[in-house]
Amino acid sequence: MTTPDRRVPVRYLSLLLGWMAARQFDVGRLLQMAGLTAARFERADETLSPAEVNAFVVAARQLSGRSDLGFELGRLIKLNSHDILGYGMLSCGSIDEMLRLVVRYYPLMTETFTLRYQRRPEGGEAVYSPTIAMPLEMLRFYLEVLAVTHQNQIAMALGGNSAAYDIHIAMPPPPHLDRYLTLAPVRFHFDDGAMPGVIVRMGPRLLDQPLAMADAQVVQQVMARCDALQRRPTPDGGWGDYVSMLLREAEGQQPTLEDIGKRLRLSARTIDRNLKKEGVQFRELAQQIRFERASALLAEPGATVSQVAERLGFSDSSNFSRAFLRFTGVAPSSLLKR
Repeated sequence: MTTPDRRVPVRYLSLLLGWMAARQFDVGRLLQMAGLTAARFERADETLSPAEVNAFVVAARQLSGRSDLGFELGRLIKLNSHDILGYGMLSCGSIDEMLRLVVRYYPLMTETFTLRYQRRPEGGEAVYSPTIAMPLEMLRFYLEVLAVTHQNQIAMALGGNSAAYDIHIAMPPPPHLDRYLTLAPVRFHFDDGAMPGVIVRMGPRLLDQPLAMADAQVVQQVMARCDALQRRPTPDGGWGDYVSMLLREAEGQQPTLEDIGKRLRLSARTIDRNLKKEGVQFRELAQQIRFERASALLAEPGATVSQVAERLGFSDSSNFSRAFLRFTGVAPSSLLKR
C-alpha cells in the first residue's frame, strides 16, 4: 500500500500568520521563504502537505527567532477554530462527550496525528500519536501545539475555570518552560525518551462536569455534517490505508467490516470488494494491526499483559497471550519493560 498524502487545514497556520503580522513580522517574506502564496491562506477549505507545514514553521522560526511558536499556536486555537466540528464541541454535555466527538472526527482537524481516547472508572486517557515520520524540530512543534491546545480548550469548555490534570509530552523541557508553569494547575511532564506523542490523563470529576452550552440537538446536527465531510477512500484506491487508520484508532472491541460499513454508509461486501482490488484481505490486515498495536502498548512503561488485552478488546489475558504468541512467535510478557 502507498502512504496517503496527509493534510493539515490551513486555518490553523493562518492563526499563527496573523499573530506574526500583528507583531510587525514580515509575513510576505515568511511566505516567500516557505514557498507559499498568500492566496492559499485566504481559502477556507485549503489544506497543506506536511512538507509545506514544515517549510512554514522553519521560516517562521528563522524570521522570528522564537522557540515557542508551537506553544503560541496552541494558545491561539479556540474551540471555534475547528469549523463546524468546533460548534459540536461547544455543544457537548461534558468533557467526556466532547473527547468522544473529537476522536470520531479527528481527521477533519489533522491527518498527521491520530487521537485515541479511553475512559476507565479512575479517569480517562487521551493519546495523540504521529501518523507519519517528520523532522525532529517539526515533531516537537506539533507536540507543543497539541498539548497546549488540549489544555486551552478544556479551560474554555469549562468557562475559563482551571482544573488539575496531567499532560505528558515526549520531548525534553523546552527553553520556554516557564510559559508552561503559567498554565497551572495543569501539570506538564516532559520525557525525551518516551514514544513520540502526547498523553493526557484526566480524572472523572473533570470529565463528567456538565458544560454550560450543552445542546444535544446541535451535536447531532454537527455529527451529520461531519459524517458528510469525513474523507473517504476514492473509488480508485486508498481503501487499505483508510481501513488501517480506523483499525489503529480503535479502542476496546476491534471494528468489524460491518462497523466500518456503518461509518461509511456502505455495505461490508462493498468495502471487502474494494480491499481485495488492492490485494488486501481484511482479516489479515486486522490481525496485523491489532498485534502491531499490542507490541507498542506492551513496550510502554508500566504496561501489563492484562491491561493491553483489555485495550484491544480481548475477553481475557489468556486468550490474548495465546493469540499474540501464535501470530508473533513470542510471548507478550517478553516485551514488557522491567
